Amino acid sequence: MRGISGRPATPETSVLRGVVVAVAVLQTVGLGLLARRGSWLTDDLEFLVQGDRGFAPKELLTPLNDHIAPGLRLVYAAFAAIAPLNHDVTIGWRMAMQAIATVLMGLLLLRILGPTWWVAIGTAIYALVPVSMPSFLSLSSGVNNLSAHVFGLLLLHATIDWYGGRRRRAVAYGPLSLLISLACWEKSGLILFTAVALALYLRDEPFRSWLRRTLPYAAALGLAVMGFGVLYLTTGNPSAGRVPSPADLGRLVAQSFEVPLTAVVGGPWRWADTGQVFSLADPPIAAIVLGGLITALLLAVAWRRDRRALPLWGAVIGYVLATVALLSYGRFGVFGSVFTVHYHYWSDLSIPLTLAVVLTAKNLRIVVPAVVLAGALAGVVVSDAGFAGEWGKNPAKAYFATVDAELDRTGPNVNLWDTTMPPPMASALMSDRRLSPVLRMAGRRFQLQEPGSEPLLVDDSGHIRPAQFAVWSRDKPAAQPNNFCSLLLHGTGPLVIPLVPTQDEVATSEWFVRAAYFSNRENQVSVELVDDAGRVAALPAKNWPGGVGTMYFGPSERIRATRLRLRSTDPATNLCVANLQIGLPR
Repeated sequence: MRGISGRPATPETSVLRGVVVAVAVLQTVGLGLLARRGSWLTDDLEFLVQGDRGFAPKELLTPLNDHIAPGLRLVYAAFAAIAPLNHDVTIGWRMAMQAIATVLMGLLLLRILGPTWWVAIGTAIYALVPVSMPSFLSLSSGVNNLSAHVFGLLLLHATIDWYGGRRRRAVAYGPLSLLISLACWEKSGLILFTAVALALYLRDEPFRSWLRRTLPYAAALGLAVMGFGVLYLTTGNPSAGRVPSPADLGRLVAQSFEVPLTAVVGGPWRWADTGQVFSLADPPIAAIVLGGLITALLLAVAWRRDRRALPLWGAVIGYVLATVALLSYGRFGVFGSVFTVHYHYWSDLSIPLTLAVVLTAKNLRIVVPAVVLAGALAGVVVSDAGFAGEWGKNPAKAYFATVDAELDRTGPNVNLWDTTMPPPMASALMSDRRLSPVLRMAGRRFQLQEPGSEPLLVDDSGHIRPAQFAVWSRDKPAAQPNNFCSLLLHGTGPLVIPLVPTQDEVATSEWFVRAAYFSNRENQVSVELVDDAGRVAALPAKNWPGGVGTMYFGPSERIRATRLRLRSTDPATNLCVANLQIGLPR
């Protein structure tokens, strides 16, 4: 009799599609609300400034340290052109990309499994697994990883098309999807592990026949990889990494497998207290053990009931091992084992993990997975809430809102010191930590260290206020003072001025220079700071207006300055420096 069977009724395909879309909408809205709790991070600001240089191929192919990512450059150039320093616009873009990825995963499961409620369950697993949530919240990670999700899933759809007889369509968009994904994030090429595993899962013919059928498609994908390889070798900047010791490598592998194990139970559950606005995973031993037990159960089910799912578990293992190999070489020397718990590097692991779990668990009675999923959902809530707590501590939103309001109050003629942004907006890893490039990218008008007035300071809270110049060294008094001018630059120079520290010792810093002067003409003079070893930190040349005034320079590169050198290329230069100070505005 109808309605008595313990198995749920087979749903309509249209119903499943509607459920997939609903899951995608709910997921993206929830992630978007979490993202709004935070704000800009270091990489975001640096990439926006670079993006403001435009869409020229030279700019798009500029490496990011050891990355070549024209796709990421393109997205940031669009943000800088359309809505510079508008965080909500970036959240809208992320929500759209995440929704596309979630729908693609749901439709992929529908194509693999047919009309079954496991399609809805699998879509929910993919949407909720915390391994990809932190990358959504961080814009720089999101641009990398959301692109990897969308175009990686398109590659998997193309793989199904190939084996379903739609070969022209598969070749038309499969290799292109892979190439675009690689252009956004080189590591996204690991989706090939999943593509191979999916192809093996779909195999319904003898292996030799399947292999002959696969080779043309594999060749097309290989051309995409070769094309990106040529791009990387000709324009990239490979890091001079090092291979960890066998002991370190074994420890890294063990730590890395904690990511998929805890993800199975909605982990990591807990995040490391780093004092930063982004968190590193710190899973408790209970999450690792429980995740290991459930994974072992799923592997046993796959072995006994459907061994076609085993290659997908192999794709998970291959993804982890390849990630360890790539990142330990390029990042271990700088960051140690941090990459094993930094989820920026693990986001697209959710694709093979979801497929492995769903294609295995579908062989169980629905009540068993339902109990496990309920427990995993509790883990997801704990994990997301913990991450959101740290994420919401980012002071960047309040800082830039204050700076914006202060610039409105002071007007476009305000004269500012060219100081750096405070942590966490700026860090030692940034190539340029100054606030001024960010404000210029955002289209704000101001003056920067102009000689007409004493510059003001943007403090760590974003307020504009008068500054005190803390002097750390000054010009050494001349052995034979000249009543007219002891520090005279006449002609092309150079004029070398010894510096005397005002503190107990000469310090190393990114110095500013404050120079009072007088001259009967305008002069273009450059300033260089020199240390005892002869290393030079050059500051940009400026026009020194005629008359009596004060010039401001900096910040320099980090240097332990003991001398200052003035240079000019004009033989008619005639400039007297009356009071030279090296220090920091505070």
